[in-house]
Amino acid sequence: MQHEQALEVTRQRIIAFQDALLALRRNQSPSQYAPIAKNFLYEIKKMEEEGHEYLQRLPDPEHITVA
Repeated sequence: MQHEQALEVTRQRIIAFQDALLALRRNQSPSQYAPIAKNFLYEIKKMEEEGHEYLQRLPDPEHITVA
């Protein structure tokens, strides 16, 4: 992840994955939900980690706006 736009896309994807999981919880039995949820949760965790890595990096001086 290199730009704030990519971070925003990732944040929206996380929300979409979470919404999908909520819908699955309502419509699937626990035995059907568990294996599907495992994959969604893994992907959410990966995306969150990428976002955290991006936010931990120092900003480039040319991208800083001083008010």
